[in-house]
Amino acid sequence: MVLIKWRESYSVGVAQFDMEHKVLVDLINDMYSIVRHHDDNLTPEHEIAELIKYTQAHFRGEEETLEKCGYPLLDEHKKIHAKLEQEVLEFKEQIEKCNDTLGRCSEKVISKLYLFLRDWLINHILEEDMKYKDCVNSYEGK
Repeated sequence: MVLIKWRESYSVGVAQFDMEHKVLVDLINDMYSIVRHHDDNLTPEHEIAELIKYTQAHFRGEEETLEKCGYPLLDEHKKIHAKLEQEVLEFKEQIEKCNDTLGRCSEKVISKLYLFLRDWLINHILEEDMKYKDCVNSYEGK
């Protein structure tokens, strides 16, 4: 596993969304710290709760902006967001169900969650979010 490093190629050209994507990168990298370094300052339950809360706020803000600018693929984008939220909630449930006193089960699940989130975030930004780049930037330029 490797940490996600922010690259300019991930920028969607919308300062607020880029900043929020960077925060998501940090939250996902915290998952890496839990697994790799057994960071005692971070707990899987706390980090997942923070990630869910922040992701939901980011998604709602992004969706509101996309609605204002008349983004034609908004419904599809909302479905993609909802699917991710559901998948992360399922990981959270797995961690809560199998967490033993040594955290063995949760480490395995957290590793899977980290890899899933890392791949999902990068692919989502590069494939889905880049689709709205021109729409949002032309709207904000008016």
